[in-house]
Amino acid sequence: ILHKQGRYFIVHFKELFALDGKDADFSENDLQRRNTVANLLCDWGLVDILNPEIHQDKAPLNQIKVISYKEKDQWKLVQKYNIGRKK
Repeated sequence: ILHKQGRYFIVHFKELFALDGKDADFSENDLQRRNTVANLLCDWGLVDILNPEIHQDKAPLNQIKVISYKEKDQWKLVQKYNIGRKK
């Protein structure tokens, strides 16, 4: 989730790389998976999508892994992008 100028955006980490001017091979499947995640968050009542018509191209749910909070310790969660950190 990206917060910019008082607005929030659901973005794929490769989109963040592109915004930083780095090389990013953002594919159609990346876009579809991002849209699927955004739609799941909307279905769960966690976000409202302002332009739902542009989020219709979705990946199948078998390409998304959702883990419950209680299962969190059973997984190694790895950040692929750090907002605000320079390396």
